[in-house]
Amino acid sequence: MNMKPRVFCAVAAMLMAARALPQAAGATTGSSASVTLHSGPHKGKYDFAPTEACVLAAFGKKPLGLSVVMSSRESSLSIDVPNLDEKHASEIQIVFIVAEKNAGASAKGTTSTTYEIDTRPDAALEELQRAERGRRGVTGKATTTLMTQGNATLLSFSGETAQGVRMDGEVTCRKVE
Repeated sequence: MNMKPRVFCAVAAMLMAARALPQAAGATTGSSASVTLHSGPHKGKYDFAPTEACVLAAFGKKPLGLSVVMSSRESSLSIDVPNLDEKHASEIQIVFIVAEKNAGASAKGTTSTTYEIDTRPDAALEELQRAERGRRGVTGKATTTLMTQGNATLLSFSGETAQGVRMDGEVTCRKVE
């Protein structure tokens, strides 16, 4: 895929963190998600099966945050919410990548398109995250809704990329016990 280095590093780090979580034998620990693009060349709904774990953790002295990375044959989704509280509810990074395989081409013929919304203020980011972001600053806009029910946290979002592509979706993050 033709991903930007900063996005690839962030996605790879979250994948490793998510896979490091213990999986209970026979338990449904996977998280599920769906994303809908309302405009643009990849318009449509994309679903992610509950095969990946979601990270709900407090990093350092910060409050509880959420990170999840999911992938399917046609797309990948990375979501980072540094603080899971009402005051910071709309501080989110959503990176949604859609693979495009050229007709009749091998794996080398695969390219991708990245849709990103990042409303996290610089103050909410760690030094490495600020460096990855560079001078771009906040991109796009989003609103979120967060609720906890039993052993799951539901995050729904609605937003628009800086290029004007509308997207919304939801992630059900199951607690690993």
